[in-house]
Amino acid sequence: MKRLVLRYFVTLFILMAGIYFLLTPAFAHVPVFGEGGKSPETATPVENPSKSRVLYGQLSGGDLQYYSFEVEKGEKIVIGLIVPSGKEGLTFTPDLVIMGPGLSDEGEVPKTVEVPEGYGARIFSGKRPINATYEGFTPSAFYSLVRVDFQVPESGTYYAAVSSVEGGGNYGIVLGYRESFSLIEWLLIPLNQIRTYRWEGQSLPFIIFPLGVTLGAGILAISHKKEAAAGFNPARWAGTFAGLFFLGTGLSFTSQMLFSLSRSSYSHEVIITVFLALASIGLGIIALTLSLKDERYGVKSIRKQFYFLILGLAGLLLWAGWLIGPILALEAAVLPWRRKG
Repeated sequence: MKRLVLRYFVTLFILMAGIYFLLTPAFAHVPVFGEGGKSPETATPVENPSKSRVLYGQLSGGDLQYYSFEVEKGEKIVIGLIVPSGKEGLTFTPDLVIMGPGLSDEGEVPKTVEVPEGYGARIFSGKRPINATYEGFTPSAFYSLVRVDFQVPESGTYYAAVSSVEGGGNYGIVLGYRESFSLIEWLLIPLNQIRTYRWEGQSLPFIIFPLGVTLGAGILAISHKKEAAAGFNPARWAGTFAGLFFLGTGLSFTSQMLFSLSRSSYSHEVIITVFLALASIGLGIIALTLSLKDERYGVKSIRKQFYFLILGLAGLLLWAGWLIGPILALEAAVLPWRRKG
């Protein structure tokens, strides 16, 4: 009966991971970190501007950040400007300036903005909404200040500049409308989540607290059972810590969701966060159950290795374990589980 239940959960997670992997690119953005250039000549180039992404940066008071991208005539540009919803975001409201060939001038462009000769410039003043927006994949909360959607009149190099006359702070340029991820971009999402939390103004101890508590509690529980700990082989240790990392990220998703909701309005994207949190917790429970069960009376070693292979791959797909958990699970899938003696 227990084996049947275990098989059911493993199969369920495979199906959930597959569905999630297929659906997520339709809603998520690729995070990109790096400052823009100080002038049009030194603007940070962005390849394939139709690809959906968020360019995270920081602006000093009175400073400007420039980004450039090549666009063909008739192509669509979708671009927006966001700021975090923390204390900094309560006062920092930058503007967005779009420059390009064939554009008609619109609005009063600040004198500090360098407009290339023969280019038109449009300024979109940042306007703060009443409520911040909740984003379910990170999860996070931000203010959406600007959103622009138009077709370019001529082919050429277009520029986006972030400008703020008063004060500075962190900002994000939301660019593109075609959602797609490379394998590396997908795998690095967990690490970029941490960078996004830092962009929001969170401290590193606050970010890693749920995972730290989970690891500490797990180590403390194992240390109290000295006989069990003495019987742990490398595979069992890898599987156990994989489970703890999965559980820790599940709690991290939950704490970040509650923290972000406290600074934003409710959104249906909460469902996405709940799914990610439950998936991580479920993977952790399965990994710990497999690791702590005695091989002599439980799942056979080769079958257990197969289960950990599935858990490791599911962890990568579902962003569980901050990469460390899946790596440990895959390690548990190749190490021998049979205990000597």
